[in-house]
Amino acid sequence: MDTIPIPFRFDADAWSVDERDFPAASSTAERLQFCLNYAVLAPSCYNTQPWFFRLTGDALELFADRSRRLPVGDAEGRSLVLACGAALFNLRCALRYFGLRTKVTLLPWLREGDPLSNSEVPLARVQIDGAESCAAPERALFQAIKRRRTYLGAFDPAPISQKLIDAMQEQARREGAWLGILEDVEAKAQLSSIVAQADRKQFSERRFRAELAKWRRRGAPLMPAMAPGALQLGPHGEFAEPFGIFLDPMLSGHEPRDLIEETPLIGVLGADNDTPLDWLRSGQALQRTVLWARAAGVWASYLSQPMALPDARLEVAYLLDRNYPIMLVRFGRVPEPAPSRLLRAARYIVGR
Repeated sequence: MDTIPIPFRFDADAWSVDERDFPAASSTAERLQFCLNYAVLAPSCYNTQPWFFRLTGDALELFADRSRRLPVGDAEGRSLVLACGAALFNLRCALRYFGLRTKVTLLPWLREGDPLSNSEVPLARVQIDGAESCAAPERALFQAIKRRRTYLGAFDPAPISQKLIDAMQEQARREGAWLGILEDVEAKAQLSSIVAQADRKQFSERRFRAELAKWRRRGAPLMPAMAPGALQLGPHGEFAEPFGIFLDPMLSGHEPRDLIEETPLIGVLGADNDTPLDWLRSGQALQRTVLWARAAGVWASYLSQPMALPDARLEVAYLLDRNYPIMLVRFGRVPEPAPSRLLRAARYIVGR
């Protein structure tokens, strides 16, 4: 099949996509291409947006962009594949919203070896497989895509209802992952210590600091000036913000506080194994869970520090008594969040 080149959208505000512009009467390729506008609103570590898509015939292929990998902060590529999974779920969600049933094949041509070692190995292939009306829960997930941001501030201490927690755990299970819950004071105190130690260890490494600075500089041209107070909302859903910014008043400009212990609910997303296929499924589970929470008025932010360090990750596994944790997520409500900055999508679609 021919591969169709698709223009870059580097200079377009990613969040301005309007569902009313969906080309319902156009070709399959044009409808797939339009739904990519929602795929790129997924979170990624330090806003690396480590994906690209290729339109081949009437199918879309998802690839991991190795040039946007974090060799120090994400040496195994786990966060990279997780971000690709989140983008894939957004794509699926958008297609379903517009009445299109999808056929998704994960890692369709993967053989033995590292799927990130070859940029020509797609992580997933998405095809339209007929038409089907969109159920109310799926519509709610889609509507939450543009309302989702990463909230870096303190949450309201009011607890999250058990009904919502059960629903979030079910959303994770539907994508082949699990969502563990930490609510009690002692467990959150232990987790706070694990995250803080991992954060200090990362920042003690010069190469990590250089890598972080590099990606913040690369993201700067994409970020217009922010309104006062807008720092409450993270840039395009970063998977991690240096934990020290929550504890060091010199970094944050505020009195030190422990946002983990103050968070009403800590979710630990994980899988039953630790392969790239599990990471890709978990990325879809992460996005489904976060969007479900957002549809219910609950915000989220991510703490990836322990997941990048084997010893710290093992400590989280012991704390939860579950194998293969992949991402920590803070969940809570926000009385009046500040407006977030606009962001432009970087290179996200290529042709040949």
